[in-house]
Amino acid sequence: MAENESLLFDNEYVIMSEVADNETVTQRELSKKLGISVSTVNVLMNKMIREGLIKMTQVSQKQVLYMLTPVGMMEKAKKTVGYLKAHYRAIYETKEKIKSVLDELCREHDVIYVLMGNDEMSEILAIAVDEYKNKHKKSNICKIHSVIDMEVKEYNTPILVYMNVNEKAYIEYEDITNVKVINLIEVI
Repeated sequence: MAENESLLFDNEYVIMSEVADNETVTQRELSKKLGISVSTVNVLMNKMIREGLIKMTQVSQKQVLYMLTPVGMMEKAKKTVGYLKAHYRAIYETKEKIKSVLDELCREHDVIYVLMGNDEMSEILAIAVDEYKNKHKKSNICKIHSVIDMEVKEYNTPILVYMNVNEKAYIEYEDITNVKVINLIEVI
């Protein structure tokens, strides 16, 4: 039930955003954007009209204009704040879990190489690493962008960590000898 409510929340939010940006948006366009049927969009639109969130004006037999009402603007703002709070909380919790894992790894390994990517997950990882290093000045954690940056021969128990949901992108690093490789997505 909660998952369906969340889906409904997202769909209503997208509809309100689209209507706010484009009063001539069609239900078919909304259907494509949301990945749901036109009839489902119609049900959601009618519900939102009944609730006073959206106003519909028939311009011609083939064209309808939708407007976000003041009540709809307030509801969209509330949903935006809720969305931001939920996502910031998820980012904070992920960052704290990463720092906890780094703490464990620092006790077991003499160096931790953190492979950085160019995605949002790597940005969260970089922030977590920086915060951890600022608090634990003696930790030996090195952010790297390529396996070439690693100096594994100098250490007894090196480890390489990365954070990515696409395992194939980092398979080449699993063949490095004498280095344990961990995808943080699998442990947090």
